[in-house]
Amino acid sequence: MKKRLIYSLFLLFTLFTLGSMLTIVYIYRTTFSLRTLIALHRVEIIRQNLVISAQTAQTHLYTIGTPYDKGFDEVVRHVVNLDSSVHICLGCHHTPEMTARLTEMNRLAEDYKDAFSNFITTSGNQRQAERFRMEAIGIGNTFLNKSQQMAFIANNRLNDETLTVMQQISNSRIILLVTLVLSFCIALVIAVTMTRQITGPVNELVGATRHIKSGELGYIIPFKGKGEFGELIDSFNDMSLTLKDSNEKILRYLHNLSDLYSITITFHSVSSMTDIFKELSEGALELTGAQQSGILLREENGDFFSHMYPACGIPEETIYSMRIKAPVIEDLYNSSNGRALILNDDVQGSPTSAIDAQLGVRNVMFVWVGHKGRPIGAMRVANKKTGDFTEEDARLLAILGNNFSAALENVRLWESLKLQMKELKNTQEQLVQAAKFAAIGELASNVAHEINNPLTSILGYAQLMREDEDMNNIRRDLDIIEKESLRARDIVNSLLEFARKKPLKMGLVDINKVLESVIELIGVQTKDSRIRIAADWGNIPPIKGDEDQLKQVFLNLASNAVFAMGKSGTLGIKTFVLGDFVNIQVTDTGKGIPEELMGRIFEPFFTTKNEKGTGLGLSISYKIVQSHNGLFEVESAAGMGSRFTVKLPIGDKTLKVRPISISPSANLPIES
Repeated sequence: MKKRLIYSLFLLFTLFTLGSMLTIVYIYRTTFSLRTLIALHRVEIIRQNLVISAQTAQTHLYTIGTPYDKGFDEVVRHVVNLDSSVHICLGCHHTPEMTARLTEMNRLAEDYKDAFSNFITTSGNQRQAERFRMEAIGIGNTFLNKSQQMAFIANNRLNDETLTVMQQISNSRIILLVTLVLSFCIALVIAVTMTRQITGPVNELVGATRHIKSGELGYIIPFKGKGEFGELIDSFNDMSLTLKDSNEKILRYLHNLSDLYSITITFHSVSSMTDIFKELSEGALELTGAQQSGILLREENGDFFSHMYPACGIPEETIYSMRIKAPVIEDLYNSSNGRALILNDDVQGSPTSAIDAQLGVRNVMFVWVGHKGRPIGAMRVANKKTGDFTEEDARLLAILGNNFSAALENVRLWESLKLQMKELKNTQEQLVQAAKFAAIGELASNVAHEINNPLTSILGYAQLMREDEDMNNIRRDLDIIEKESLRARDIVNSLLEFARKKPLKMGLVDINKVLESVIELIGVQTKDSRIRIAADWGNIPPIKGDEDQLKQVFLNLASNAVFAMGKSGTLGIKTFVLGDFVNIQVTDTGKGIPEELMGRIFEPFFTTKNEKGTGLGLSISYKIVQSHNGLFEVESAAGMGSRFTVKLPIGDKTLKVRPISISPSANLPIES
């Protein structure tokens, strides 16, 4: 294409150059002819002047002595012009014929000048003067005829020269026009031809790119070109085939990676060695297309590498007989720098060559499984179905081997974890049993202590009644016995209520109304004191809960607050919504809870009321709030009062925090 383009442009340039040169030659010749024509016109003007001068002189000769006489000076001037014109014409280059005529004209001009001179100088003899005048007139007429003949000849020549020049100009125009037309036509032909030769392959390339864009990789352009475009099309076809091969390799690699991912996921989901060996063998067959696959692992004593069961494509009895000394594997591992051992043509270098011969192995590959720079195993695949083993197969199996090593370690860790979990479970069961015994002992001690006090009083007053005969004293003692018996019953009932799990009677609960009923009950306790109750009801929605049990919680909190304040103080009850929870705050201006006792207030049987309390109120309240997915928050400081906050979820929300939050605080907003 490059040569054709150069040749075409060279032809066009040569043709244009030849036409231009020919036109220049014609123009040069025409210019020369024009110069000649201009010179002839100048000569013609001189000749015309010569004729005019001769005619004027003749006219003046005829009019001498008449009224039209111009005088001798005018005749002399024209005669001088005539002689000057003749000499000027003789000075030009003429043909021999024209030169002879001019020589004769020069002679006649001299004769005419001599005759006219004689006519002028002969003034005394009128007759002789007339004769000289007539002689001059005769010579003048002859001169005039000769000059007219010469002018006619020159005029004919001038016409011929003019026609010749005009013909040359016309020829130059034709040559230039033909050159331009031929150059345009040839340029058009070259442009069309070159455009077709260029756009044809380009269109083929554009169409091919559309095929490739649509996913038709490997599309071949059928256009057979030569030169650069031929090379370009051949390169494009090679590129298309290369793209197809690369895409197929990428797809195969992605498919292999997908299979590898599935296999490795399975590795990490199984928990037994047998399942791992099975998945490894099947995965290696799927990735490489081999007929045999398995894994050789180092034995516990480290002296041999043994083939693990199960494997694929290998008889079971052969698997157990495949044992290789550890130094052999280590030497191969070190000599290959940890790279896979691929034997496609000569399987004699295989560490299992003796067994390979029995199994009809034609090609084999070993991919090492290492740990901390030492081989712990080798994956073996043999007899690839199509072709030979490649580095790509080795890379895939290397990734599989790394995951196998991790899975193997995970199984070992899992087995160790199961053993440790079993031991931990046994230890935990022992600790739970010991805790149960300790709790039962503490519970028995607390129950015995709590019940022993009223029983001691009952027994004591019963003995006094046996000895006392005064009925008034007996009635007093019976009242005390009854009171202590009821106290013992309350202790037992509270203990039973704490111990058993009472089912919730769920429903929509208006917390503000529950608290109003609690205030009515507390009002009975505070009617003889100076305790003020400050209620602040917020705009809160109903919640799901057991109304009776929640009332017991708030009643316990209010009763504890009243007891802590004694005879005076302020009991504050406030409700509000914060986030997804209803908050109920119960505050008092009592003596507060010492910091060292804050962590024990929810313990069963812990109380600061001495014999006036059982120590189960807050424990029961805590269990009720916990069963409602709620939260207790306690803030208190010695001498500053206490604030108990209960958070209950709205709807089905659940607090994702500890059910108890206890913090000592010296900045409680409690009125004194």
